[in-house]
Amino acid sequence: MKESLHNWSWIIEIAILTVALYQFWKLFKGTSGARVMTGLVILTLGSSLLAMILNLTFITQLLRYFAGFFALAMVIIFQPELRRFLAELGSRQFTGERRRQTEVIEAVVNAIEALQQEKLGALIAFERDVIFQQGRETGTAMDAYVTADLLETIFYPRTPLHDGGVIISEDRIVVAAAIFPVTEMQGLHRTLGLRHRAAIGLAEVTDAIVVILSEETATISLAHHQSIERPLSVDQLRARLTELLDQ
Repeated sequence: MKESLHNWSWIIEIAILTVALYQFWKLFKGTSGARVMTGLVILTLGSSLLAMILNLTFITQLLRYFAGFFALAMVIIFQPELRRFLAELGSRQFTGERRRQTEVIEAVVNAIEALQQEKLGALIAFERDVIFQQGRETGTAMDAYVTADLLETIFYPRTPLHDGGVIISEDRIVVAAAIFPVTEMQGLHRTLGLRHRAAIGLAEVTDAIVVILSEETATISLAHHQSIERPLSVDQLRARLTELLDQ
C-alpha cells in the first residue's frame, strides 16, 4: 500500500513540475531575456556535466554557489514579465485566458471596422506557438495591451509605425512596423497587393493568423496555414478569429 502511494506521489510530482515548467515557458517565450536565459541554462548544464564527468570538485562546488546567483539573475532579467504575471495572478486574470482572448479579438475587429470606414489599410498577426523572430528584430518593439484605439493610431498614415505589420502575442502588442516575408507562391490573384503577399508569407513560415485590410478596396482578408480567405465581413472575421484561435 505504501509502495503504491509512493509511486502515485512520484507521478503527481512529475505532473506538477511539467505544468509549472510549461507555464514558465509560456510566460517568457519570445521575450528579450529568453535568449539570455537559454544561454545561461546551456552554460550551467554544460559546466555541470563536464565537472561530473571529470570529477572536478572545485568547479562542482562553485556551481552550487552559482545556483543562488542564477536565481537572482532570472529575477532581474525577467522583472517586467514577473511583474505582469503577479499582477494577472493578483487580479485573478491568470485563469481567464479565454476571456482575454475574446477581448483581444473584439479590439482587433473594432479597429478593422473603424479603419475600413476610413479606407485605411492594416496588417495584424496573431502569434501562436511559432515566434517570428525576424519580425521582432525588424519592427519596433512594444509592450502594450491590445486596444482598438491603439491599433487605429498605429495604422493611421501620418504615424511612423503605419508601414509594416503588428504582431500580437496573447493580449499584448509586442511589435509594430514589422517586416513580414513576402510569399513566392505562384497563381495568386493579381489584385492581391503587398500586404496580402506578406500575410501569406508569414503564414507559410509560422502558424500565425494574419488579418489584412486592403487600403485600395477596403476588403478584409484572413491568412493562415498558407491560405487566404476573402472577402470577409466584420462579423465573419470575428467568427473566424474565434474559431481559429480556439484551436
